[in-house]
Amino acid sequence: MPDFLSEPQRWAIPAVLIVSVAGVVVNLWWERRRPTSYTRRPDFLAEWRSMSAAEQEEVDNASLDLAEQAEIDARQDAVEAAEHLLERRAVVNAQFHP
Repeated sequence: MPDFLSEPQRWAIPAVLIVSVAGVVVNLWWERRRPTSYTRRPDFLAEWRSMSAAEQEEVDNASLDLAEQAEIDARQDAVEAAEHLLERRAVVNAQFHP
């Protein structure tokens, strides 16, 4: 180790690195045993495969309709927020700059 490192740094830096590597290994092991995402995916795919093409299309269209409606709502909320800010700015300007 370089001479400019004090004694606590000589053991602290390798200790932090060893604990970090051990933490990554344990985290990967834990994630493989108990996954936190896509836990219901095989069931959903089995259900999806059992549907007819028309039912699959209905489900797809319903999801797209929900996504489109969410996008429309988000745009409308943004417009309303902008209008509110403009109104608020006009009120503040009228109060403080007569």
